Amino acid sequence: MPERPDLEYVVPRLDVLLKDAPITAVTVKKAVVLRLAVEGSVEQALTGRVFTAVTRRGHFLMFALRGPPPELEMVVSPMLAGRFSVDPGDSKAPGDTAMAFGLQDGRVLRYRDSEQMGKVYVIPKGNHAQVPGLEKQGLDVLNPKVFTREAFRAVAQKRRDQAKVFLMDKAALDSFGNAYADEALWEAGVHPKTMMKSLSAEELDRLHDAMVKVLGDACAEIVRRQPPLEEKVRDFLKVRNKHGEVCPRCGSKVRKAGVHGHDAFFCPQCQPETRKGSLVDWRKTGI
Repeated sequence: MPERPDLEYVVPRLDVLLKDAPITAVTVKKAVVLRLAVEGSVEQALTGRVFTAVTRRGHFLMFALRGPPPELEMVVSPMLAGRFSVDPGDSKAPGDTAMAFGLQDGRVLRYRDSEQMGKVYVIPKGNHAQVPGLEKQGLDVLNPKVFTREAFRAVAQKRRDQAKVFLMDKAALDSFGNAYADEALWEAGVHPKTMMKSLSAEELDRLHDAMVKVLGDACAEIVRRQPPLEEKVRDFLKVRNKHGEVCPRCGSKVRKAGVHGHDAFFCPQCQPETRKGSLVDWRKTGI
């Protein structure tokens, strides 16, 4: 799925590109992604409405719409492979196009999803209960007023699951996915299978700081590069998808393991697999 650094870049750009853009046509290429919670067809529901704002709530993209009653909104959960592009109207539609929205000025907004796992919800405005997972959101990791060490400890100390599983729980934390969960755990020196209950308050504080650093640095790097909307930038990550490559901190080989149906990349030297004291304080090791 797009993770927080991706969304911090994509959402503001879409907001600018779609501001006050009327929808003149709707094309559904892959019906499996559409969830329509209003009467009639999606073409009838959306054609003639105007995009007014694009915002984020957790890992969901919220498209505000202006138009005649009833008031509607569109919510997109990109899941594993969902992405967006805003293209010239005469451009050829990529094969992964799931839905396309023709705009009055000739451009086309495309929702693309090669895996067809994402969902596009068209719902009455504010009826968020019709979108699974939308109402309950976790702590906003990039909001320093919300994501304090104390707030993180209060949530983390109640958990009885593994570190990577916890980091990817959207109801607990805002928009950590596979990639940045691996990166935050590597930064902190926590093995992905470490049980959260085994970490001390001091260790949780260091994990908290690592999470903030990893997401903040990634957001800045993606904005600096200014990639196309549909491009997911990952080449600057330290361990994610680096199986067999050299750990940039200690020189050991990065390994891969399964964690509750997800793959996890980690350094066995930097992130020892122990239940207690699994968090290595790199300030004291000299590495």
